Amino acid sequence: MAKIRKDGYGITLEQMKQYFIEHRRARKTGDKKTMEKIEYHLTYINFHYECGLLISGQYDKLPEVIKNW
Repeated sequence: MAKIRKDGYGITLEQMKQYFIEHRRARKTGDKKTMEKIEYHLTYINFHYECGLLISGQYDKLPEVIKNW
């Protein structure tokens, strides 16, 4: 919650890119805790579409997400 408040209930494009990278790395290594933390964070600040992409492993859709920002 502190991180969410610190970010002002939003994230930058660079932060979103980093979340996609960290989530992909966590999926490869089986780090479910990190994956869940990222998913929770994005859901809490209403990035449901982006969270859905991460959950389903569609990391290649990030450029599509960026276009719509």
